[in-house]
Amino acid sequence: MASEEDSSRGVRRWLRVGQLIVDAIAVWLAVGLIFATLRLALAFAGYVIVAFLAYQLGKWVGRSSKNDEN
Repeated sequence: MASEEDSSRGVRRWLRVGQLIVDAIAVWLAVGLIFATLRLALAFAGYVIVAFLAYQLGKWVGRSSKNDEN
């Protein structure tokens, strides 16, 4: 009977180690997904800001050249 208890303890220990590995991989994937999402949001915000600034600069240049013609 002692050997059955020892083997069941060993199995439980390996199940805990396996669960720890699975949990570590899940956390790694979750953190990676969060960083990828933040990077995508930051890139999109950068595009919007640059587009807005280019539009404003274009309006300013257009108004300046219109005033130079008069």
